[in-house]
Amino acid sequence: MRRIATVCLVLLLGALLIAPMFDAAAQLIKVKNIGRSLNSMTAPVKGSPAPPWNISTGLRAVGTNSRAYFWIDTLGSSAAGTPSWTLTSKPAGSTATLDSTGTWINSIKVDLLGEYVVSATVGGKNASDTIYASTYTGVSTAANAGCGCHGAAATAIKTSWLKSKHASIFFKGMTGNLEMELGKGAYAAACIKCHTTGWDPTANNNNFGYQVKQTGWDTTWYQGLQFYNGDYWIPTNDSSKWNLLTVGQKTQGTIGCENCHGPSADHKANADKNMIGKSLDADVCNQCHDGSRRHSLGTWFNISLHAKLPTGGAAEGGRSNCQPCHTGKGFLYYLDHNKDTTGLAAVWKVATDAGTPISCQVCHDPHGNDNPGMLRTVSVKGDTLRNGYVLPVKTGAGLFCANCHSSRYSVKVRVRQNTPPYFGFTSRFGPHENPQADMFFGSNGYQFGDSTFTGLATHLGLEGQCVTCHMQGRKNRLDGGGNILPNHSFSMTDTTFATGVYKPTDVCGTCHGEIEDFDGIKAFYDYDRNGKIEGAETEIAGLLAQVKAILPKDANGEVIGSGSVTAADSAKIQGRLDLVAGIWNYRFVLNDGSMGAHNTKYAVRLLYKTLGWTPLFVKEVAGAVPTEYALSQNYPNPFNPSTIIRFALPKEQHVKLDVYDMSGSLVKTILNESIRAGNKEVTWDGTNASGTKVASGMYLYRLQAGDFSSVKKMILLK
Repeated sequence: MRRIATVCLVLLLGALLIAPMFDAAAQLIKVKNIGRSLNSMTAPVKGSPAPPWNISTGLRAVGTNSRAYFWIDTLGSSAAGTPSWTLTSKPAGSTATLDSTGTWINSIKVDLLGEYVVSATVGGKNASDTIYASTYTGVSTAANAGCGCHGAAATAIKTSWLKSKHASIFFKGMTGNLEMELGKGAYAAACIKCHTTGWDPTANNNNFGYQVKQTGWDTTWYQGLQFYNGDYWIPTNDSSKWNLLTVGQKTQGTIGCENCHGPSADHKANADKNMIGKSLDADVCNQCHDGSRRHSLGTWFNISLHAKLPTGGAAEGGRSNCQPCHTGKGFLYYLDHNKDTTGLAAVWKVATDAGTPISCQVCHDPHGNDNPGMLRTVSVKGDTLRNGYVLPVKTGAGLFCANCHSSRYSVKVRVRQNTPPYFGFTSRFGPHENPQADMFFGSNGYQFGDSTFTGLATHLGLEGQCVTCHMQGRKNRLDGGGNILPNHSFSMTDTTFATGVYKPTDVCGTCHGEIEDFDGIKAFYDYDRNGKIEGAETEIAGLLAQVKAILPKDANGEVIGSGSVTAADSAKIQGRLDLVAGIWNYRFVLNDGSMGAHNTKYAVRLLYKTLGWTPLFVKEVAGAVPTEYALSQNYPNPFNPSTIIRFALPKEQHVKLDVYDMSGSLVKTILNESIRAGNKEVTWDGTNASGTKVASGMYLYRLQAGDFSSVKKMILLK
């Protein structure tokens, strides 16, 4: 009898343990409170009661008499059928109702203070989300005021915020300190909606818009001002318009805490965290930044890979060693703990943290700081890339990107001999994806023992590194549609730029002249030796094709090692360091994604080393740094088929080395680039600009370096 009782108890416990598993399996949908921006207001998929103003942050805390929006996410499951919605809970006396039925997106206008629970069911699966309705209190711009309950941390945040554009932009606009010309500043009525707290003139919840509508300020503040092209012009430093506001209205006349955390009156009164919002979702910022043509940062961000996060799911986002770069929360942990992620797994919750996007708040500190664009940092932690390379520059906006856009693996560790005579890797046959910083700074390629070109860089002089090209500033649209800021797509290949805005290649014009596309940047010589000098990208593609031809392939004809190492793959490279190193360099250049644009010099040199070719690059000649410029006689002379030309540079200089025939016609430009100080040599192979061998005869070669110029003769004999 006791045995039977024991068996029954075990079965009961098993059932209790299994039940939550079945319950969890049933919860394969998620109801999520989502944001709503100006650009999404007219999109039919959003569902949407009519304007005038239905902006939503997607935060847990919403203003009374405002609207919140909910979306059903199936989390990749096969949930099917028509959704059904229920307002499961609302405050006593509330008459709020859901605005639609049978849709995947729904909305509700909350009418009373308190908690609202919205539930949805699809295909037998159900989920819910909770919001809390409260009112706004505003925040004083006085240094000793604000969220005092949070102690020293809040004081530090307040001090930083006071220096930010968020804190000051409305005051600057109202006192003639924005877009100033001839002693006046331009400001438009439409700007006020995003420069103040909680704007919604139809919602009685103490927001700025409702307050100023009650006093009539919203229709009188601009009286007597000059109006031109949509803007009112306010005399610079004239505070008379600002002083028309009451003291209470001035506390709302800023982009304050409640813009990003929701209305806080009840939170302050009850110290309840559930009554306030905190989110890494871009919807919070997009309430304003996904707006008009002049304020379209969020619009472009929404189409970026950062926003879409294609690698933020369970495969990468669910691993603690991947989370620092594949999830927003993981990256913030990475920064806050100075690259130490050993404790990340202990605080990670896969169910809620995997998939948190690389959003606005991940890269920018919304509380403000002294960095450009309020970036969280403008350096790489420890001033080294993850492969150990010490960076030659320590700060710059683009270095922020390098924290993730650099390889997790070091070539010195990965390309090694595991078990003689086998050369290989523990997992992949190449570097991690997106090693852009490694390529940009000229490091982490397999250089076959040649350290002379470590640090060789094409664009090292760009002050902003990555951001100089990938985050171009405000431009005029080509179609005459006004100004726009398309830089937060981060793309240099998005065709949207060329069709309606401006070409991504516009930024290249400063150095490369006017070009229509990236292949308009011509190579210095015939990199891939196919007999003609083409665009640098085409030349790099040609080199990659030649490297691919000599490397072992998988069943699909691709170079082995793109995924996990297999026994068959390993057999193909046993004892062949040249193949393993070649695979590394091939994938290093390919995974960089720029086809050499980030660092043409380094990419070409690596591929030449892999192919065993002698590069037409400047070589260092041993000796002390010269004190004056010099051009030496070529040797051998006469020569066939090639000759070496040496020159000396006392300082870094842009060097141009040309070959002419005796009629004065240009035969070939051998060099046209910046060269570091020292004694140098370069080889001319007796070919012209098209890669064709030239005829026997006498030629002139001319070196120009700054103000220095020198010409010498040489003879080609065949």
